[in-house]
Amino acid sequence: MRSILFFSGLILSSSVLANSTDPQALTAQVKALWQAKDAQAAQALLTPLVTKKTKDAQLLALLGQTEALLNNADKAEDLLEKAVKIDSKNADYQHWYATVSCNLASSASMLSALGYAKRCKKAYETALKLAPDNPRSYIALGSFLAQAPGIAGGDKGKALQLAEQLKQIDALQGALLQLNASDLQDDAVFNALLAKDELLTQRPETYLQRGVAFSRTDEHTKAIALFDQALTMPASDDDAAAAQAQALYQIGRSAVKGGLAVDKGISALQQFIAQQPAADNIDWAKLRLGQLYIAQQQQAKAEEILKPLLASTQDKELKGELQKLL
Repeated sequence: MRSILFFSGLILSSSVLANSTDPQALTAQVKALWQAKDAQAAQALLTPLVTKKTKDAQLLALLGQTEALLNNADKAEDLLEKAVKIDSKNADYQHWYATVSCNLASSASMLSALGYAKRCKKAYETALKLAPDNPRSYIALGSFLAQAPGIAGGDKGKALQLAEQLKQIDALQGALLQLNASDLQDDAVFNALLAKDELLTQRPETYLQRGVAFSRTDEHTKAIALFDQALTMPASDDDAAAAQAQALYQIGRSAVKGGLAVDKGISALQQFIAQQPAADNIDWAKLRLGQLYIAQQQQAKAEEILKPLLASTQDKELKGELQKLL
């Protein structure tokens, strides 16, 4: 795990605000807060510095990304759109703007979703042109092309081309992107990929991705078996450990969605919550655990988790799910 600086409960003293006039110091402060999972402190630091008349692309982008981390997607897109209009040559701004647009597309009406998807694709393409040596640029655009429907700009063929290019920079990430753009439910396709890139056979991401592919079509028994297989792989680096953590979450999710292996799902989610308290999907893990307790008719245990979650969450979709249960 990378070492991080914890700024939770940061007091914004006059000296901190004075230092914020130094662009490099401000960026460092904000990124440290993001890394510490304290986006609220970053928001408190940046908000007084940004007005409707602000023309500083850096300030707009930093606050935009902070709002995105707080799930304030509409505010985030507005701020990041302004930032890329002022400074269209910054790959980070383009990447953040694209990601927010993609997230908005996933929950918008059909007509609006197409507009968001178009902006997402264009910004990811721009980010790649600006940062052709950054694996993130290939992964982001390739993942969009692999997952989006054709009408929204998806193109698995182009995603596979990007995967081949990425292999020249990062062999593992290129192979994983190739997996993402392939039909992983097809045994022949999957086995051919493993034969082509032997390093995939010992990576938990391989089996996590295939499991997710089966879970998307509600084949949860197969999905859980693959998530279990991901957990047997070596946790040889941070990426592998992160994939195994997500396999635990996915076991719980599939237990809920498939109405099966409830005890297994509870155990997996308990491990995930204990091991990953700052995970981006920690609140969803708590929801899933509450749902499984309800399936076991343990309403009191469920409410111990779900009521505080309902009171604290700002995620509208999550809040809607919680209100159905309480």
